[in-house]
Amino acid sequence: MTADDNPIATEVIFEDDEVRVWNQVIGAGDTLGRHTHEHDYFLVTIRGDGPIDVEFHEGSGGPLGEHFQFEAKRGDAAFIKRGHVETAHNTGGEYRAILVELKRDA
Repeated sequence: MTADDNPIATEVIFEDDEVRVWNQVIGAGDTLGRHTHEHDYFLVTIRGDGPIDVEFHEGSGGPLGEHFQFEAKRGDAAFIKRGHVETAHNTGGEYRAILVELKRDA
């Protein structure tokens, strides 16, 4: 994480040598400020009913380009590779997720 970065989620709820588990809440209309994903992670949506607009910085979006939008739906799960530097804006209702960082390389 650089000095310009924010945490990747709201709060750490568990951590050991292998994983760091975050609670992530982004209120309706709120923005999760610029942050860097330094580890691969799983993202499981607990609550969400609207799109999340993601802006990638420093060319980190790869094939997703500079901007990506996803519809957050309860129960959705994704594995995401590290390296993205991004800002996320919630344009729908309150979004809640559990984010599990894998702290060690396979």
